[in-house]
Amino acid sequence: MQQNKWMCNGIVENGQQHPNQELQGIYKPYNNYGNDCVISHLTQEQVVGDASKSPFKASAISLLAGILAASGVGCRAVVSSSSPNPSASASASPSKETGNQCSTDKLVKKSGNLFGAIEVGGKGVKGKVIQELATLNEDGAKLVVFRKEKIEDRNVNAPNPDSKLAAVKAVKSTFQDIQKRFNISCEQIVIYGSSGFVQDAPAPHREVIAQEVRQATGRTMKFITSEEEASFGFDGVVPAWRLNETIVVDIGSSNTKGAYLDSNNKHITFSFPFGTGRFTREVKKSQGNIDFTKAAENLKQKKLIPQIASEVQLKPGMQTLPRVYLAGGISWALSTLTRPCSKKVYTVAGKNQERLDSFVPISSEDIKTFYYNATQDKKALFNPDLSNCSTERREEVQKDIAKIQTGTFSEDELIAGSEILRAFNQELNWSGKQVFFVPSAKDALPIGYLQQQLKKVEEDADQ
Repeated sequence: MQQNKWMCNGIVENGQQHPNQELQGIYKPYNNYGNDCVISHLTQEQVVGDASKSPFKASAISLLAGILAASGVGCRAVVSSSSPNPSASASASPSKETGNQCSTDKLVKKSGNLFGAIEVGGKGVKGKVIQELATLNEDGAKLVVFRKEKIEDRNVNAPNPDSKLAAVKAVKSTFQDIQKRFNISCEQIVIYGSSGFVQDAPAPHREVIAQEVRQATGRTMKFITSEEEASFGFDGVVPAWRLNETIVVDIGSSNTKGAYLDSNNKHITFSFPFGTGRFTREVKKSQGNIDFTKAAENLKQKKLIPQIASEVQLKPGMQTLPRVYLAGGISWALSTLTRPCSKKVYTVAGKNQERLDSFVPISSEDIKTFYYNATQDKKALFNPDLSNCSTERREEVQKDIAKIQTGTFSEDELIAGSEILRAFNQELNWSGKQVFFVPSAKDALPIGYLQQQLKKVEEDADQ
């Protein structure tokens, strides 16, 4: 049996989270992670982990587990023994294969300060571990992505019905990864489908995926609209003193969405049914006998420009606001391949304060260079000047370039994505404006969605 472990700021040495107990202990913390170190008692996994090896041990440990559960000490998951529980219902709890049972399919704030968020998107499944801080940080945020360890992205074409099994497996693997590595209770994990997934996946497929995800994890998979996603993105990256002067444009794989605030501080959102991947597919359908580059330009003029211009007529702030924040995969590629040695940290003067923000400045000339290299000079595209990079930054950029070149985007997708950027640059008059790529925008959706769900928990508790 394992010894009790101290917990500091929610994390012990092995990277796992344990419940905050108000009991004192005699063991020294493994590492000095902070001053709020308390002892963490045995989880039920530790109690019943070897139960199947001996009938006597199984009985004795089951009794001990029951005592612990009754006293409220650290019982966060039930590990299945060799005998199945015939009374367990798939609709009320996860599949037995997960080895866990959720008391409810709703989000529940239990002990500990870490939550899991799993996104099923147009190009794969992503997992994040999000930490709830005791107080607001310097940016006024209560929820931040926990970065000590990264959850592996699972590349799978989730919207395709033929990839159903692979998609569910990817969600389940991510779910179990979050549970095992961080010891996060299943009731503190949320699962959602992005607006890109919703747009590309047929309705019957969405229903089947949601059902099978619930069976595999015990959690309800909810679907997010493009309007919600745009609002989450705006709230997650725009500083308080920039709210009335900034527009966010997020170019995803399946769609492009964004938001700004009107004079009444109301979110004005917009969405277009084209993203890098979807536009690439549309170009190929219309290509005929001409090359992809020319076909992409033709389709941009025929479809993208008119759609953007029409939306601007209804929502003039898209064109008039002086500050633009870019997000999404193709914007990341643009930044990496044209501004690779940017330090990313700039002092931004606020009305009442200053803050260090992770913003990469982008110019209209950068977009032109990106398009030219994507269409005319692939060697230059993947070999940007790294002479001004620090050693650490150079290694990071080289890894990112390899991802862009071999995994994240095809050559056609880079061309299609650069055409989308050119269309917005033209129609929203980015020339002369302050345009930035915001790396942290990739965390805005999971944080925004979790924040929404936690707010609902608080509202339900007040009723």
